[in-house]
Amino acid sequence: MTSKTLNIFLVLFIFATQSACTKKTDSAEAKQNIWIYTSLYKDTIADIQPKLEKEFPNIKFNFYQAGSEEVASKVNGEQIAGQIQADIMISSDRFWYEDLARQGKLLSYKPVNTDKVDAFYKNSEGFYHTLSYPVMVMAYNSEALTEKELPSSFKDLTDKKFKAKASSGSPLASGTNFTTVAFLQRAYGWEFFKSLRENDFLAEGGNSGVIRRLQSKERPIGIVLLENILRLKESDPRIKAFFPKDGVIIQSNVLAIVKKETNTHGNAQKVADWLFSQEGQSAMTRSFMYSGVPGYPAPVGAPEFSRLMSQAKKWDSEFVEQTLKDREKIKEEFSKIMF
Repeated sequence: MTSKTLNIFLVLFIFATQSACTKKTDSAEAKQNIWIYTSLYKDTIADIQPKLEKEFPNIKFNFYQAGSEEVASKVNGEQIAGQIQADIMISSDRFWYEDLARQGKLLSYKPVNTDKVDAFYKNSEGFYHTLSYPVMVMAYNSEALTEKELPSSFKDLTDKKFKAKASSGSPLASGTNFTTVAFLQRAYGWEFFKSLRENDFLAEGGNSGVIRRLQSKERPIGIVLLENILRLKESDPRIKAFFPKDGVIIQSNVLAIVKKETNTHGNAQKVADWLFSQEGQSAMTRSFMYSGVPGYPAPVGAPEFSRLMSQAKKWDSEFVEQTLKDREKIKEEFSKIMF
């Protein structure tokens, strides 16, 4: 090969390599970043992320996963700094979403099938919708206690025979635990929590912390989400759920799209549609939550949703308004009593 031919070959090779790199770079740049801030468990994210990536190859999905109150703290901090990074938010503090909606921070959008979601569990103007329903129940370690030794209600946890035996998560870390505290305070007042404190009741961390204490028998009774117990059916059948006679507490796992000046709204809306579609809702029930859209079967091992709803503490507009107004006061009073 002559030097002239070799030079031509090298030029062509470099051009082809650069073209390939440019195409690869262009392809990467063509993907739009979508950030999802969520309190969904990591195994749920591991389930839905590859399905989302397959459905939307033009989107690069980024997840920030933490407890609901941590998600809220991160967003509030970003808001103060001037820009919220999240495009979609999914977590269990409905009161916070109502506050954001009133501040004008959320995009009004009604994803596919949300017309079927119970009217009370979504914002009437489309600022947020319930994606799934976690349920707060009670649980125990069957190696440490028999069924006859269990409390029959949340109220029973103040009985001296349960001293230092029970725990829950903290409303400062978990949206579902905040909602639970708000309901119990409404039902029994702050004297109930003072009695819990005198009974050495422990409120710390999130639902996973309650599970660890149940398994170790440190606290063989727990207030915890049903989905956490159902996840243990095969790996640790000692941990069993039971339903307090004063009513389980239905949680609202909410999805909202952040209102932004960037051009992410279109893709965020498509992702929201997917999450409320059959594939997205099936992912929720696989994660042992009840679907936000009616018509899906109960999670494996769980009772029918209608049965739990008939026994549940009731949401109403007055409760939402009062809790939204007293949100910080509830946390402060709880901290003062319990910590």
